[in-house]
Amino acid sequence: MNFPRNLWKLFPFVLLCAGLNLRAQEVTFLGGLLPKSNFDRSSYTWQVDYRQDLYRDFAGSIAYINEGHVPGHHRDGTAWEAWARLPMFQDRISISLGLGAYYFFDTQPLPDGDTADVHGTAPIYSLSATGYLSNRMFYRLNFNHITPDHEINVNTMTVGVGVWLGQGEKPTRGELGDAPDEYAYVTENELTLFGGQSIVNTFLSPKARAYAGEYRRGLIPHLDWTASAIYEGDPEIIRRSGLATQLWFVNTFFNDRIALGGGLGPYVYIDHHHPTGAAVKNPAAVAPLASLTFSTRLSAHWIVRMVFDRVTSSYNRDADIFLLGLGYRWGQM
Repeated sequence: MNFPRNLWKLFPFVLLCAGLNLRAQEVTFLGGLLPKSNFDRSSYTWQVDYRQDLYRDFAGSIAYINEGHVPGHHRDGTAWEAWARLPMFQDRISISLGLGAYYFFDTQPLPDGDTADVHGTAPIYSLSATGYLSNRMFYRLNFNHITPDHEINVNTMTVGVGVWLGQGEKPTRGELGDAPDEYAYVTENELTLFGGQSIVNTFLSPKARAYAGEYRRGLIPHLDWTASAIYEGDPEIIRRSGLATQLWFVNTFFNDRIALGGGLGPYVYIDHHHPTGAAVKNPAAVAPLASLTFSTRLSAHWIVRMVFDRVTSSYNRDADIFLLGLGYRWGQM
C-alpha cells in the first residue's frame, strides 16, 4: 500500500507557502531498513522528500514515506515537518532536527478475509545529516521515529541522494536558493490527457488501467487550480469514476522548464462495484483526493506531466492512481 483526510487541516500551510518568497529547494530519494524492534522480522522502507528553506537555517518539508510490509500491516503516508539546521565545515555538512505530523494509511487484514484501510495521524521526529558532493548533488542519512497512539510504533533508517534545485552554485550560508525575482511565473492554461494504472489498497493490491483528463490554470505565483475527470478502471472490487477539483502548491525550476507540486481537493465519484450490502446501489460520494505532480516542457506549448493521486475512501477501498500524460498550454486570458 502506498497518500492523504486530516490533511485538510494542513492545507492552510500550503496556502501560506504559496505567498512566501520561496528559496532553496531540495528533493531527496532515500531507501533503507525498518528494524525488527517489536516485529517478527525487519522490512524495507523508502521515502521521497521535498525540503524548502523558509528562513536562514529553518526549513519545512513534505515527504512520502513507505514503511514496507510487516506482519499484519502495509503502512505508508505523508509527513509534514519543520526543521532546524546546524551547518558545519563551511556548509559542506549539516545536521538537521525535524518535528511534525505524519498522516498514515495502514492496510490491515480482517478475520473474514477482507481488508481494513486504517487512517490516522501520528507525531514524527526526525534527524538527518547532509553532505554536499557537488554544486547540485548531496547525500543524506535520515532517521524517523513514528509514534501513533493506538497503532504500531516504528523507526526507519534510510540513506539516499538528492538534488538542490536553486539557482546558481552550491548553497552557502546566508545565500540559499533562488534570488528574489521581479518576475514570478504563473501557470498558463493547460489541458492534459492521461493514461496509467490504479491500485486498490488491499493485501492483494488489484490493479487496472486508469485514465484522466485535466484542465489546469495558475491563479497566482505558486498556486494552481485544476478540474479533472478520473476513471479508475475496473480492478473488480471497485469500478470508480468521477470529477475532482483541487488547489495546488507548485514551484518551477530551470527557467520554468520543470515544475513540482502538491494538490488537495474533493473527488465526487460513483462506485459501480460498491460492497455488497450497501443501502444504495451505485451511490455518489465525496472523498479527499491528494496528489503529487511533476511536469517538464517539451516546447513552448507542449508538456509531459506525471501525477500520483491518493483516494481516501470511507469503506476500506483506498486507491493509488499513477498517471502519465501529454498536455497543451496556451497563454492566460
